Amino acid sequence: MDVDGDAVQFEDDFEVMEKDPDGRKFDRVSRFICQSELYDMSMTLDVNVEIYPIEVGEHFKLLLTNEVSSKGDSGGAGGGPTGTSLDDWEYVMHGKIFKIETSQSNDNQQNLYISFGGLLLLLVGDAKPLEQFKIDMYTYLLIRRTGT
Repeated sequence: MDVDGDAVQFEDDFEVMEKDPDGRKFDRVSRFICQSELYDMSMTLDVNVEIYPIEVGEHFKLLLTNEVSSKGDSGGAGGGPTGTSLDDWEYVMHGKIFKIETSQSNDNQQNLYISFGGLLLLLVGDAKPLEQFKIDMYTYLLIRRTGT
């Protein structure tokens, strides 16, 4: 996948630790608690499981970025990203960062909140890998399985 040179991005491998810890609220959506491997991040993520079924114990790569494009591609007729870059991923959402908090107990820990049309993501961990993300920034979430 090509990401423009000035793009903001975060990439890590995650393992699904829990599914619907507070019970299932919607028929097609499950909430997953995941743990990252590289940055030791904790993530809570809502996923449309009718489109992308995922279970406890599965591993996946996650990319958060503000820009996607194909090499040499300036976008399609609709102005959006086209080509194979998104085709390399199994599940893609587009949303907006609505809240960023610094932990009161640990200055180096940050909470990043993103809404994908009602499906939510909360990423908690070291502030350094997340420092380029800003409130009101539009963000793509891209996921693909890496193993079980």
